Amino acid sequence: MKAGGRPVMSSSRRRFAVVGAALALAVPLAVNSAHAETADAAAKSYTAAQVLAGVKKNSTDANKVNSKPHINTMTRAKNVNVYQVAKGVYAYGSGLAVDTDGSDPDPDPDHQGSTTFKDSNGKSLGAHHVPFYVLGDDCYDKKSPCPHFFYKEHGIKGRQFALMFYKSKVIGAIFGDTQTANDQDTSDNDSRELGEASVKAASLLGMNSSGTDGGVDNGVTVVIFSGSDWVVNGTNSNLNETAQGMVTKALDSLGASMGI
Repeated sequence: MKAGGRPVMSSSRRRFAVVGAALALAVPLAVNSAHAETADAAAKSYTAAQVLAGVKKNSTDANKVNSKPHINTMTRAKNVNVYQVAKGVYAYGSGLAVDTDGSDPDPDPDHQGSTTFKDSNGKSLGAHHVPFYVLGDDCYDKKSPCPHFFYKEHGIKGRQFALMFYKSKVIGAIFGDTQTANDQDTSDNDSRELGEASVKAASLLGMNSSGTDGGVDNGVTVVIFSGSDWVVNGTNSNLNETAQGMVTKALDSLGASMGI
């Protein structure tokens, strides 16, 4: 029936209309709520302390990569192990011996003018400008798989990003140089060594960065992110800034991967 030219809705139809409208409102609210929860999870951030605690928790025998221990560069003790703490992420704890190699002159008698890996312009990395860490140049045992951690077996290339922790500090660093077994006159090199990093890395971590009397015996944790997405591009003038700009992303990525 019509009243005043408009159809009159029955009471039952009015009830269905009200219920339908309520459902229409409820569904998008539920979807929006789910989206908000997903966004919150994706945006979750982690502190350096939380991530370091997770790394140490996952540094177990079950996750150990090497079957033979590495040498702490500073103390010469054969007590350094490498652990896969998350998919494609490798960590070790050691001291820090200061590497002065690269384009910067330095009074360190071990100083060499070049580094194994170069910046994006093909120039040797400057130890005083670029925070970099050092890994063994080859498999000391000449076996495959290597009983020691050998970077080429784990998707790691030159300028591969890593987080470095020391006391309350965390910095970004890149893979810049290698330790060889070439028996230089000024040092007893060994590719099984772990625990060397550049002047810049030591300085950013707040320790004595001298190539002759700097570094620390223990307490440094290096966490390497493998894969092409974590290779850092840039030059001596901006690699440090770029690496530090990746720290938060790396902390959040690793925190989420470890489920902490």
